[in-house]
Amino acid sequence: MPSRSPKTSSRTGAPADERNSRADWVRAGLALLMKDGIEAVRVEPLALRLGVTKGSFYWHFKDRAALHAAMLEEWSSTATADVIAGVDRAADARARLRQLIARTTADPKVARLETAIRSWANSDDKAKRTVAAVDSQRLDFVAGLLQETGVDPAVAQLRARIIYLVLIGSFFAAATSHVLPEPALWIEVEKFLVRS
Repeated sequence: MPSRSPKTSSRTGAPADERNSRADWVRAGLALLMKDGIEAVRVEPLALRLGVTKGSFYWHFKDRAALHAAMLEEWSSTATADVIAGVDRAADARARLRQLIARTTADPKVARLETAIRSWANSDDKAKRTVAAVDSQRLDFVAGLLQETGVDPAVAQLRARIIYLVLIGSFFAAATSHVLPEPALWIEVEKFLVRS
């Protein structure tokens, strides 16, 4: 008896039970990464989480490695490129720095995702390279803002590293305490960064 082809959507040609987009799979992968680590990010648990068949996964991704690559790309884009684009609209460098600090320190989910990505990078070369590229882009951006406020370029590089290490440290502290540092801490950090 011949096998029947799965029903497809006339609009997309996707299987009829395909209710989730590629972005849904990536978001679900990142959520599972934050909850249980990269080893938990597998096709079957994600399909269960999304309420679809494993076939839906293969409509969007060749394999698990392709999903992992898409997760890293999404993190890099939303946690760096989109943040930079958002704060770059502010009038001056001090305002951009203030907005950058506010955007990156107020949401516990940001802290959980950062620590999960960095833990993943400890055991995966592609994740490690992505984190290194993101770190470099972020540091260059902050150093540029500091230079715009009148800080010497060499000092701006050092101060950018200081704030970045404080930020990453706060993410790891929040991962264990579930409490982000109070806003007053970041006000003091900003004063330190832009002082002459």
